[in-house]
Amino acid sequence: MIMRKDRRFSLADKVALFFIMVFVFGAAGLYYNLTRLQKTELLMSSRVMANMINSLISASSELKGLWVADKKDLKAVATVYGITPNGSQVDLYRIHDPEFMYFVSKLINDPKAKINLDFKSVPPSSETWSLKDGVFVYKKPVLVSKACVSCHQANKGAPSLRLGEAAGAISIKFYDQNLWTLLGQSMSLYAPAVFLLVTLILYVLVRFELIKPLSELTQKVHEMSLGNLDVDLGVKGLAEENSRDEIVKLAISIERLRRSQKTMEKMLDDDSLML
Repeated sequence: MIMRKDRRFSLADKVALFFIMVFVFGAAGLYYNLTRLQKTELLMSSRVMANMINSLISASSELKGLWVADKKDLKAVATVYGITPNGSQVDLYRIHDPEFMYFVSKLINDPKAKINLDFKSVPPSSETWSLKDGVFVYKKPVLVSKACVSCHQANKGAPSLRLGEAAGAISIKFYDQNLWTLLGQSMSLYAPAVFLLVTLILYVLVRFELIKPLSELTQKVHEMSLGNLDVDLGVKGLAEENSRDEIVKLAISIERLRRSQKTMEKMLDDDSLML
């Protein structure tokens, strides 16, 4: 008789494959959500910083430039002289807007962020951002205002500017953006992480509470089929009505079959001796 081969997976293989698929898809979903949340948070932080710098420049334009009494190391594009109410002379300096932007950027204190103002390279036409190798880079163009145009027109040596064009860019970089650090800080990502943990726990329970007992029972039944009726199924003294475990009930039924088979063999042996 030719024995055919069963090519189906075992129950243990099927359960393992199922949980592997659940774990892989869950991990992929967690990574996707984590990356998206990370980009969103960094983008919002970058926009806040860039808008802060731009708002101060807009205020400077409304005031026809930023005038200070102490320009320190900042570049001044105009100087006026005045007299204070007490009769003393005071010098007021109009600070070049890019210089003022540099000054404001240094006031923004973030240990993980580096703000840079670039008026030499070709600026982007719109805001851009990217996240690569743990470094988030955000760039936003600095647009020419009316105050910039009038100031450059008043200074013969200054380059000509067109209203609304991009004259430079605000560049903000965030370093050391570790995904798992963000996971520990983000409550919204706890659910996928808990899901993966529960999946792992369920696999362990199924593996040791279902697959292992079935495998052991299958091995013992196989030994019985080969003629070994002295196999201990581990259910002696148990009754089906006293157990709610289906595997135990199955083992009790097989144990009853084993005892019946052994009794029958003993009776046959006794009859053969009498003959």
